[in-house]
Amino acid sequence: MQIALQQSTLCAGTRMLRLSPSSTARLHEYYRAQLVDDGTHLLVATTGEVAPMVGMGMGKIWMHAGYVPPRSGELIDVWVEPGHRRRGLAGRIVGRLLDFFHLHRVEFLAVNYVNGNGPAEALWRKLGFSPVLVTATADRSEAVATIGPAASHIVPMVCRRSAAVEQTVAVASLSG
Repeated sequence: MQIALQQSTLCAGTRMLRLSPSSTARLHEYYRAQLVDDGTHLLVATTGEVAPMVGMGMGKIWMHAGYVPPRSGELIDVWVEPGHRRRGLAGRIVGRLLDFFHLHRVEFLAVNYVNGNGPAEALWRKLGFSPVLVTATADRSEAVATIGPAASHIVPMVCRRSAAVEQTVAVASLSG
């Protein structure tokens, strides 16, 4: 499973956050903890009762105070082994996750996948998902080399806490 997940991120090169070796070693604990979370639904697909996993998917409910809608569902770690693809298995996994979200009155759904992962892009488009947000990444030193040094007339914003009034006052200074 981990090898399959890593292979799908290779096209992104070093421009992605990746699990450290110690976090990778704790994946079993992570998924076990998800099993007891009422806001998470974890599914695995096998070819038989004691057969190895050939696919999985996880749905997680997120609460957002002050946002509309106040809750959303995220589809996480949806994958199918290459030898079992193109048989509708991913669609069935997602269908079961949609049932979970419906049960919990979650209507807004999101999924993340690596840009350039053709099979993932095709799957999510086929299942009715459309890309609406792009996350762009950069190495800081490369960005500095491209942009150049910071301009002297742009200064950091300073936040000061007032003892008399429990609020934060933002002070910015632009000169030049």
